[in-house]
Amino acid sequence: MSLKDLAPLNTKRARESAARLFLKFVEDEGVTWEYLEVCMQRENAALLLSAVVDKFGMYLAFKEGRKGQLLARHSVMQYYRQAKNWLLDKFPQHRAAIEKTLLTKGQVLERYCMKRESGVFVNKAPACTKKGLKQMIEYLYSTANTSGDYNDAALLCLLWYLFGRASDLTLLRKANLSVGSGDIFFVRFIRVKTSEEQGLSLCLNDDFVTCPLLAIALALITQSSPTAALLNQLPEHQAQSQTSLTPATPLINLTDHPEDVPDLQVPINRSPEDKQTDSAPGIHNYVNRVLDRVAKKAGVAERLTSHSFRRGGAQHANGAGMCVQWIFDRGAWNMSAANKAFAYVFNTPSEDHKVARVLSSNDPEKAVPLLSLDAFDSETQVKIRSVASALFTASSGLEMPQYNVNERVLDTLMAYLLKHYPQLKKLGADGPAVQRIEACTRDKGFSSNDLLAWSSYLAGDKSTNTIQAGAATQDTSTVFTKHPMYIHQAALIEQLIQANHKLDMRLSIMEAKFYNKQEDTPTTNEVSINTESKNHPPSDVVPLGLPT
Repeated sequence: MSLKDLAPLNTKRARESAARLFLKFVEDEGVTWEYLEVCMQRENAALLLSAVVDKFGMYLAFKEGRKGQLLARHSVMQYYRQAKNWLLDKFPQHRAAIEKTLLTKGQVLERYCMKRESGVFVNKAPACTKKGLKQMIEYLYSTANTSGDYNDAALLCLLWYLFGRASDLTLLRKANLSVGSGDIFFVRFIRVKTSEEQGLSLCLNDDFVTCPLLAIALALITQSSPTAALLNQLPEHQAQSQTSLTPATPLINLTDHPEDVPDLQVPINRSPEDKQTDSAPGIHNYVNRVLDRVAKKAGVAERLTSHSFRRGGAQHANGAGMCVQWIFDRGAWNMSAANKAFAYVFNTPSEDHKVARVLSSNDPEKAVPLLSLDAFDSETQVKIRSVASALFTASSGLEMPQYNVNERVLDTLMAYLLKHYPQLKKLGADGPAVQRIEACTRDKGFSSNDLLAWSSYLAGDKSTNTIQAGAATQDTSTVFTKHPMYIHQAALIEQLIQANHKLDMRLSIMEAKFYNKQEDTPTTNEVSINTESKNHPPSDVVPLGLPT
């Protein structure tokens, strides 16, 4: 066991796949691996190894994939680099002689794969625009039938705002949500590919469909059971290594015989259980299945993939004139040593805040304060928090700390739920999230009118009006009917009209029952005569005009 065994699981899998493909290539050429090992003992072994890798590169350039098409450039270069490094680890005595030559051959192979024989570039994942993101999330909100629909909407939204790879969100936990100084909403997570920990900021969006804070809130209130993961529908990240990590070898043995340190071997003969584990659908397959189900029905023409959101978010920020370095920092792209030093000196949270504001269609130079329940009086705060405790049952008040969300974060998320409640109900009144909000409100002794009143108060808050006014000044050609305040008030008025219609129907039903009851009851005179006849027995009644 060595430090090689502690390498990321994805890295080891890529190395193993490349090694298996190289062994298959050698076998197809009629050469055994044992013979190749013997040839590596010759005087011209370095030249021989360079020729073998060159032949393997030609094999990759014309190899067809599962669908009968040539391998993509990324796949070709991944196989080439991993197989090259695997061979250099097997025969380290030739590394200094041929490493530079193999690097040059790899560059030639990559340039060829970029243009191929037809002279066109290899297709890349198209960028997901903010318009396409809105179309997909709006479709999920309007057709939601289960909690998974809201989780999928939050998944797509966070991928776009965090410049995330699909694998990055598998390590996103509830405990990683926080509200920092200056009312900045932070999300902390780990980039799986680069093993880098990041804390990125999220800002509110005037358009409730693409608001990341609302998406997180809806995902949390629809969770049916406690879980540490923020998005519990995603497959678990496999952090365990396939090898045994028990340091059983004594140090004295390693110092006496360092050559006995076991390397990571390539499992040529693998058990069916291992193959089944590798073939299990991962996070990328899950995101692609969601896109296949949603994108076309939502009206998105591009064939999006799990990588489209990372590219689309970065291009959106770049189109707004943001500093390229800030975009690189948010996406955690690998930089050179000089650029890393530049990022170390100038990478302050304020730059990331500006990128987050641009992604949320706000002015990057103006602060965007978060909504909170502090705008209400103390009595109303108690009422709203009682409703929030019923909504976030799977994320608050639990014994396990990793299952709970910070209380201040819950207050912020609850404020956005209340603010956008009329618009959510207008979009889909039968949605599970809307039904759950109303049910929890009724259970606490309140009504839908209280929800509308709280939403109206938040929409009329001075800080909110300042934010929306600043956002509106960015585009003077914006029609008044598209102003966020107008849209919110229109949705609120529509819900109030529906509430009045329901009240009118109830009054009509009660009046009809009341009038029917009056027609069935006897008149006042009839009631008095019947009362008198009951008070006097028949023997005491004397007929008029008869002698006594």
